[in-house]
Amino acid sequence: MKDYVRIIMAPPSGSHGVERAVGELLAPSVGVIVAVAFTKEFLGPVMAGILYLLLTGGILLGIYTAAINWNIPYTAGFVVSGFILFSIAPSVISELVHPVFGVLGQILVLVFLVGMALLFVEKSGLDDLLS
Repeated sequence: MKDYVRIIMAPPSGSHGVERAVGELLAPSVGVIVAVAFTKEFLGPVMAGILYLLLTGGILLGIYTAAINWNIPYTAGFVVSGFILFSIAPSVISELVHPVFGVLGQILVLVFLVGMALLFVEKSGLDDLLS
């Protein structure tokens, strides 16, 4: 029989959550930008804007469903840095699509961050204190 070594990984910390937020929220995905650029060229700006909202919503939904399994420090790091990045980082997608879709995308991200904050409150037990 072989001896197996079990590798134990430390749980992610708050700084890892900050890194994740920077990677996910600071700039749109390269795949989203390419898809939106091609759609704008071949199908027009309205379809490109709709595609941008659908892809962004799908990515944010994926992050939220993964966040259900995150630990509290990781979630806190993500949420706090997410709100900071949202307030200071400009939206570059408005250069590709009509500004209305850029604003709708920003609203989508803001709703996502509020949902993440509510998830953090629930995970940390603060909802019991507030009720």
